[in-house]
Amino acid sequence: MLETLKIRNIAVIDSAEIPFKHGLNIISGETGAGKSIVIEAIGLILGGRASADLIRTGADEAVVEGLFDTASIPWIRDRLERFGFEHGSRQLLVKRMVSRSGKHRIYINGELATLAMLLEVCDGLVDLCGQHEHQSLLKAQTQVELLDRFGGNTAQAGEFAITLSHYRSLCKERDIVSGAESESALRADFLRFQAAEIKEASLAPGEDEQLLARKKLLQTAGARIGAADASRLALEGEDGGALDALRCAMQKARTLLQLDENTAPVQQALERSIAEAEEASIYLNRYLSAIDASPSELEGIQERLSLIADLKRKYGPEIRQILATLSGIERELGQMNNLGERLAGLEKQIAAVSADLKSRAVKLTSKRKKAAELFSKSVTAELKDLKMGDAELSVELEQKDDVALWTQYGADSVQFVARTNRGDVPRPLGKVASGGELSRLMLAIRRVIADRGGIGVYLFDEIDAGIGGQTAFQVGRKLKSVSEYNQVICITHLPQIAAFAANHLSVVKTVRGQKTFTEVCELSAADRKEEIARMLGGPELTKKSLENAAEMIGMAK
Repeated sequence: MLETLKIRNIAVIDSAEIPFKHGLNIISGETGAGKSIVIEAIGLILGGRASADLIRTGADEAVVEGLFDTASIPWIRDRLERFGFEHGSRQLLVKRMVSRSGKHRIYINGELATLAMLLEVCDGLVDLCGQHEHQSLLKAQTQVELLDRFGGNTAQAGEFAITLSHYRSLCKERDIVSGAESESALRADFLRFQAAEIKEASLAPGEDEQLLARKKLLQTAGARIGAADASRLALEGEDGGALDALRCAMQKARTLLQLDENTAPVQQALERSIAEAEEASIYLNRYLSAIDASPSELEGIQERLSLIADLKRKYGPEIRQILATLSGIERELGQMNNLGERLAGLEKQIAAVSADLKSRAVKLTSKRKKAAELFSKSVTAELKDLKMGDAELSVELEQKDDVALWTQYGADSVQFVARTNRGDVPRPLGKVASGGELSRLMLAIRRVIADRGGIGVYLFDEIDAGIGGQTAFQVGRKLKSVSEYNQVICITHLPQIAAFAANHLSVVKTVRGQKTFTEVCELSAADRKEEIARMLGGPELTKKSLENAAEMIGMAK
């Protein structure tokens, strides 16, 4: 249950600490006093939209804190554990800070959290039934969710939705693979052509670089022959050359050595020079005889380079990328060959999941039929207590055979139908119920669902719209009855409902100086009698209105 709500700098509330208790908590006050701000604050700690427009004029930041006693809702502990939040105590503290700068912050048990975390942790913690929420009762989604909650089928319905999603994803994949198989013949022919074209070229990594180097040699053959021949003639030409000059110098050096032993280095240097010159001459003669200026080889290299350039244009700028493309083509061809096997495997999976899905659908429908019968009887009984003695609610279930028509909510279409007058034909709620009747229908449904547990707090925001008199008194009884199982917080203008409060809070707006302030006060027994008297007869209290208030409280007790 919600133990305490702290509000600071939201709209006209400067600062308020609101205590809530077990049972029925009533919030009353004049129209425009700020009761809706309390609902807005509770919505914030449950993950509602935060806007800087909520911040009180003159303040930079608004803060809302809610302290919940979670002893009776153990599933909160599992959620806190999942996100790594502190969960040692049996309390949940949520703090929401809204800043004009847009840097909003959320804390769960003192630790920083995201909005997604807050929404998941607090999902189902408070059941908000607003003054216009009874309109949601007209929606098929709301009706099936309410029926499943009553019948305890929410988890089973969730498992059905997961199975249906899996089944449809498999069918979609099957259709894609089937389409790919029909198109694969043309695609395979094209891929085989590409693979053959690359394979036929017999490419080798680095081959293009080697061919370019060989092409350069062939193109410079004439120039290389001229330079090599000129070097050879300079060493040993017919008219003498460098070698003849070196040999002549060698003879002179030998003569000099005989005359002076100190000239031995000269002779040694000349011997080395003659040996190296003779070696160079031999190399040049071999080089000249090895030069091949074959035009046919050059033509062949040019053709090969042209082929490689064409393959580069089609399959990649380098030979290694062309070869990688070939590997990819062969891999895709291999996958195409497996399409038949893959399709057969998918068909087998679909058959298994389809059987499981149909089994789940049958079981869910069976449980819903049983729940629908009891739900209809229970809500109809509640409506009689709410001065709708001739009203009768029933649930129509229609199971659809075509899987394509199934939704995440099951194989059934669920529709609440009702008659509000004796002798009428049951029709969908939107065609038979007024706003006040829808409010009572919603309260009756909440009453029978409350017995099933699972919700921490029921919050009714002026759900009593459109009713009054003895009917309002019966609504108060029902709210009191719901509060036996769950904490109930109810905003109301009706004294007949306020008389049933276990804890009565009054919202009062005052003006001090140039500012407006809203305060939330917990009423004592005497104050409560005065507040109900005000609700009965207006702002001026009279002895008669106070007596009427006391009598109403006594009747409620």
